[in-house]
Amino acid sequence: MKRPTYTLSSIIKKVFRSGERSLPREEICSRLEASGLITGFGMDGSALLAKVLRMDQSPVRVGRSEAIIELTYQPHQLFDMAYRFVRDTHTPKTLEQIAAELRRQTQFGWNQIMRMLQLERDPRFVQYQGDARWFLAEWTLANDQVYAFCRANGITQVAARSVHHFLEQEAGVAVDAMFLPALDDRFRLDGETLYIIARDGDEEEKHAGLEAAAAVETAEEAEPEADPAEAGQTAADTIDAGLSGASRPQPTDAQQGREEQRERNETHHHHEVHEQLHFEEELSMNTVQNQSVLEEVQQLLRQALGRLEARSAEMAQEVVAHFQQSNMQAIEVLMKEKHKNEQIALGIQQVLAATEQQ
Repeated sequence: MKRPTYTLSSIIKKVFRSGERSLPREEICSRLEASGLITGFGMDGSALLAKVLRMDQSPVRVGRSEAIIELTYQPHQLFDMAYRFVRDTHTPKTLEQIAAELRRQTQFGWNQIMRMLQLERDPRFVQYQGDARWFLAEWTLANDQVYAFCRANGITQVAARSVHHFLEQEAGVAVDAMFLPALDDRFRLDGETLYIIARDGDEEEKHAGLEAAAAVETAEEAEPEADPAEAGQTAADTIDAGLSGASRPQPTDAQQGREEQRERNETHHHHEVHEQLHFEEELSMNTVQNQSVLEEVQQLLRQALGRLEARSAEMAQEVVAHFQQSNMQAIEVLMKEKHKNEQIALGIQQVLAATEQQ
């Protein structure tokens, strides 16, 4: 069973609440056990804490005594700027992407930023196993909610380009929640389609439902048969009704004409209602399609912005290499490219801001 799982150091950071800088060792272990975050690691809270304490970039250390554990994080403007960047974009970022943004905003060099920006120590940042990006500890995870919604509504696949619209408008996922299908074996992204995969637990629920249905059917079969006298009375009532119908006078031609006209009017009315419903359905589908197209364009713009940021990070490293080789001409070419990329990125940000205001 594969599910999004925090790294060990991130689990320890999640234990600390806002404003807490140190905790008793026993309190940390107690919170770890109660949180359920260590389920599946095959170790208790004490063993997990001991393992994290031995890490090179551990977010915690032993305090004034062995009984006290404190955070190693030291406030700095770079950490605050990194936090605001990830929070405002509401998108997990790699360390290189964050460093590229800080390089643009500050006078710090690339090597300085990479050396100082140790996000492993900042309790506001967490990571999931198998994902190099940094998330905010305050963000929630929507995988369970999305899976439960899809299973309850019989949804087995969603178009990849409309996933964002589906999460917000259909599944009701909160804005600050992350959906990570790549880290969850209940989902599979194949080309342009996201598939929802049923798991063993759901099969058990299905069998339970079948058993319940069988029990209802058995109960219906066990119901007592109707009393013969009541059956005879029902048959007599049916015969009487038939005789009454036979003796009823036939309608006149005028009455029959009015009845046919009434039926034609009802048919016409039903046809108009059907046409109106069809029109409203098409209008609704067109509205959803337009929204999906807008969201797809926004997603492509964000991807383009991420590509430009990644390229800026690459150029920063290339500049260092060319500088070491005294290749000033290559550096000049890179600086021109950097200036052009920054202008394009600014334009994309303005377009995104305009679309989000609509």
